[in-house]
Amino acid sequence: MKWAVLGLLCLSLAIAGTRADEEIVIALNGEDEFNKAVKDSEFLLAEFYAPWCGHCKSLAPEYEKAAKTLKENGSKIVLAKIDATLDDNKVLSTKYGVQGFPTLKIFRNGNLDKPGDYGGPRDASGIVSYLEKVSGPPSKELKTKEEVAEFKAANDPAVIGVFSGADAKEFKAFESAADGMRSDFDFAHTFDASLVDEVKAAPAVVVVKSYDEPVVAFEGKFEDPEITTFVELSTSPKLVEMDQSPKNKKALNRIFADQVLPKLLALVSKDTKNEKKFRDIMTHVSEKRADRYNTLWADPTANPQVAKYFGLEDSDLPAIAIHDAKNDGKYFLRNAKPGAINKWLDDYEAGKVERFIKSEEAPADNDGPVKIVTANTFDEIVFGGKDVLIEFYAPWCGHCKSLAPVYEELGTKFEDKDDVIIAKMDATANDVPSTKFEVKGFPTIAWVSGPTGDVTVYEGDRSLPDLTTFVTLKMKDSVAAKEKLQKGEGAEEVAKDEL
Repeated sequence: MKWAVLGLLCLSLAIAGTRADEEIVIALNGEDEFNKAVKDSEFLLAEFYAPWCGHCKSLAPEYEKAAKTLKENGSKIVLAKIDATLDDNKVLSTKYGVQGFPTLKIFRNGNLDKPGDYGGPRDASGIVSYLEKVSGPPSKELKTKEEVAEFKAANDPAVIGVFSGADAKEFKAFESAADGMRSDFDFAHTFDASLVDEVKAAPAVVVVKSYDEPVVAFEGKFEDPEITTFVELSTSPKLVEMDQSPKNKKALNRIFADQVLPKLLALVSKDTKNEKKFRDIMTHVSEKRADRYNTLWADPTANPQVAKYFGLEDSDLPAIAIHDAKNDGKYFLRNAKPGAINKWLDDYEAGKVERFIKSEEAPADNDGPVKIVTANTFDEIVFGGKDVLIEFYAPWCGHCKSLAPVYEELGTKFEDKDDVIIAKMDATANDVPSTKFEVKGFPTIAWVSGPTGDVTVYEGDRSLPDLTTFVTLKMKDSVAAKEKLQKGEGAEEVAKDEL
């Protein structure tokens, strides 16, 4: 299951906008209408939302206020919203990678291909301030030593460029890089090299920060891609913390997108004894084992979702955890001590650390029409030889709640059939212990063939008639598969026929 399920770095926002005097929020529907709105706007903030999203509903009034303020100020900033659950908008949701709600994207100068992410506050005044900031010049000009000092003090990290003039090609490249990264960092520049102590002459770009190496100077070609890469690498801490600070945000986005390297986490509270030793060891590990792990630091008192995701209790902390995204594997060193970390990692790499499977207790009574599956009973029920339709759900999921009565009725329809099981599993309270399933969102519904164990993801309508038809047809496939197996045909060939 992807880390996206955690929602650790998720923005919980709703949006309002203006298209006509009587309209505060632009409600866009369909690709043509959306494309026209973007192309007609110098700056447009688009919110992809779902009507059932609680965050969208509760924060909507703040965005109404923000939109009204922007309109009264004569701003050209356009705020819009798109109902991502409508069929007409699914193409847009796919194109812009909408995986949760709300998702907010910034479109500049009519460009439909390279939107930025909204990373601002959630209150009306904060939204206005943030949008006015990111809609302005990508880099702030500094004209005195005092302004340089103030910029450094206000930004950690601070990205500063020094150039011969506004027409210099190096400055244009710097501006382009700053424009693409302005949601993550603040950029500043000056045309007087004497104002910046860390620079000897123009052109130059430096990153000044309070952590790791205090000053890092750019040494590549003055082109947008190289400057962008330099800023990303030089601002990323050696030990990335799971918080909302600018110095960690970009690195976290990169780590979350990486589905190859396992994530190595230290779950250590600020008041933990030997906290500094833990930090020193984990920083060392992040450097020496950079080819094997993405190393992270999480304070479970400030970010309790992390421990909850792993199924760790307060009594298990401090802890070191590994999450392998390739098989959703979780591994722990509970009640960790700094001196034991490297030995434990050696054991993990040697295959000596047992994988942990998070599981609820199996219900004492499981005789209902829809069988409850836990991680501990997964193989017994799902791969027990019968046909199984299983729903992976989340208790908070609006679509899952809507499906619940339909799914219960489906279970009742097939309750007297001995060869099929209608089942469900809370995928937030249980790990999915089989790599045959890829649960990227809720609900995910899959069919498991009793004869072959093959898995088919259900992608049809979630109505009772469509689900009933699907189960009925798949059961017929299984009957045919059993007959072929009894005749001595290979399981591999039977599985191909089923698909």
